[in-house]
Amino acid sequence: MKPMEKNSLTRTLVIYNLLNLILLGILIHVGLHFALLMLIMLGSTGLIIYLTHRIIIQQYKQIKNIADKVVNGDHSLRVPTLNVDEFNNLGLSINQMLGKLDNTIGHLAVHREELRLIISTIEDALWSQNLDGKIEWANDAFRMLFSGFNMAQTQYVWEVIRDPYLTKLLKNYSSEAPSRMIELQIDSHYYLLSGSINQTAGRLVFILQNIDPIRQAEQMKKDFIVNLAHELRTPLTAIKGFSEAMQDTAIPENIRYLKIIQNHTQRLIHLIQDLQNIIRLENSSSIDIQLINLNTFFENISMIVQPLLEEKGLQITLDIDPQLTHFSADPFKFEQIFINLVENSLRYADSGEITIRTLASPNTLTIEVCDQGSGIAAEHLPRIFERFYVADPSRNRSNGGTGLGLAIVKHIVLLHLGTIEVDSELGKGTCFRMHFPCNVKHNPELA
Repeated sequence: MKPMEKNSLTRTLVIYNLLNLILLGILIHVGLHFALLMLIMLGSTGLIIYLTHRIIIQQYKQIKNIADKVVNGDHSLRVPTLNVDEFNNLGLSINQMLGKLDNTIGHLAVHREELRLIISTIEDALWSQNLDGKIEWANDAFRMLFSGFNMAQTQYVWEVIRDPYLTKLLKNYSSEAPSRMIELQIDSHYYLLSGSINQTAGRLVFILQNIDPIRQAEQMKKDFIVNLAHELRTPLTAIKGFSEAMQDTAIPENIRYLKIIQNHTQRLIHLIQDLQNIIRLENSSSIDIQLINLNTFFENISMIVQPLLEEKGLQITLDIDPQLTHFSADPFKFEQIFINLVENSLRYADSGEITIRTLASPNTLTIEVCDQGSGIAAEHLPRIFERFYVADPSRNRSNGGTGLGLAIVKHIVLLHLGTIEVDSELGKGTCFRMHFPCNVKHNPELA
């Protein structure tokens, strides 16, 4: 059958209907039988339907074949010009859509190549896995760190990463906090693991950062502080001793200068002691957990700080919750917390009282140390636990502060898996509040 002219289906129907009318007029004129007339009309109508059906089916198949090939990834094909206007308009829309799709795919390919280059240059191990642990992709650093990985094979993290602790972390990471960062050791090297979870896509992306240089720098800093403290302690002790000895025979106008020397020497000795304490805490491998009677413990604290309180005319009040009289902690380190906090309160309080209060709940012990001192300005509160940070330098120096006491407090609290917070208002006082789990072990990440 020869192809029909463009404008097609509508024009074809009009022509055939005109022919039917002409034929009908001729037949009536010559007087043929009405049945023959109906037969001819039905035949011509059937012919029209048949021809129209063939045109529709052929052009439908053309569009379907192209659509099937596009689905299979061949985007180079285009729908040709069709005779039926409706199909031709559909083909034009499909061609426009394929053109836009090609542009989008091209842009995605460029971005994907850029991302691949960026990932390949990252020195830290980076990889993606699904929730079942199947590795989907990894960068070169991951392949170098875990030599058993082969991208051409289907592999799971526990097949490639042979470290039991790390594989356990990766298996359970989807139930952990996504922002959590974990420090771990693999083959005598230190790493920091962090991850991101996309629950919708069912994927996890991890980065394993080598922090050996950071650990080495920290250790060098600790060694320097230890050596410096050791070298300074002896001459400072000697200076203090000689100044005290000279005071007995000094003329009255020189006694004031000798006392200044003694005060500054004693402050330096306290600074060295605090430095040694914080380094000792950072280097400790464990804490000595014992069952503490809280009433007895805080009564001992009160006795230790009593001479300091009497010097400033202050008193200490203990308010121990009777629902929890015993608690598991390291007695020596726990004692350091409250001696440091009371000494801190003494620097800012000139009158009133210092209150130590415990509050028990089913799973938590809360301990508060509150004073009625001058308080701390709000802008200083976020930084008061930093080393060497002091809210009021002049007051701190005059009272012998080193700027390390609260840093030591926070470190010991974290070792006991606790948290610490502070509320303060100028002119009204300060309250340090600590929360500890009742069944305390210790925090291995800080030990």
